[in-house]
Amino acid sequence: MHTIEDIIKACGGAARIAAAIGKSKDAIYKWPSIGIPDRHWSALIELSDEPLTPNDIFEANQAARAPAGEAGEAA
Repeated sequence: MHTIEDIIKACGGAARIAAAIGKSKDAIYKWPSIGIPDRHWSALIELSDEPLTPNDIFEANQAARAPAGEAGEAA
């Protein structure tokens, strides 16, 4: 499973993502705790140096948003 941090790295880092989507790096740095907004998924899929699917991003978001101790317990 990908983490949000893994996805950000695979896309070239916060600065590259921020430039591509017109947001600040600070906005990208919030994603590991709040999740990646749906509207940016297609841009990340295009930026990624690794195969990345919407399901990968969905699962990373679920893990990031899960209460402590529940990450990975979803079926």
